[in-house]
Amino acid sequence: MTQTDRVPSSQDCLFSTICGFLLPFFLAGAGGDPAIARAAIRDLIDAYNASTPTELDLVGRIISFSIVAMDNLRLSMTQGLSDTKVLKYRSNAVTLSRAAEQARKILSTLQDKQENTRKIPRPSIAAVPAPPPQPPLEPAIAPTPKSIGAGMIDGDIEAMKRDARTLIAAFSKHGAPGGSVIRMNPDPVTSVTSAVRAAMATVRRPAAG
Repeated sequence: MTQTDRVPSSQDCLFSTICGFLLPFFLAGAGGDPAIARAAIRDLIDAYNASTPTELDLVGRIISFSIVAMDNLRLSMTQGLSDTKVLKYRSNAVTLSRAAEQARKILSTLQDKQENTRKIPRPSIAAVPAPPPQPPLEPAIAPTPKSIGAGMIDGDIEAMKRDARTLIAAFSKHGAPGGSVIRMNPDPVTSVTSAVRAAMATVRRPAAG
């Protein structure tokens, strides 16, 4: 089996999935070059030293939530938006930032446990002869659509960002690996609207007697 024919591992699959979510947010900065955008995403992922699929999943959540939070802040500064829209985008940014921080704490806890386990003394065992060295294999990367490239217009990138924001927002409302739940706060816009309506109803209600 050649390098191009090998079966992708779970790590390869997770990296390709994370890259697919994040690629639209990096294409503009990469000048429309998907290779540069993927390299930037890989640098961010490698900084967390994920050693298991669970850790890589958490890293993907941390980066995704953080990047989409910044993108919501960018959208909130669009000229001509109503106050409700601005508040919605900024509330989304706060919620996603909290989800990223919670995922970061879970990752830190997992890595601390693994570090403590590695420090426990182990009985000495006869060393097994090392296998012959193999050439390093690059993770299989999902093919990039032909429409993604230097000729992509800004409208295409914005459409991809919008789809990715929808998917990542859905992820932020579900539990993290290992049974830990990332609890999301209710939409502040809905809470404020409900409070205003309740206050108005109280003012309009005639006094008893």
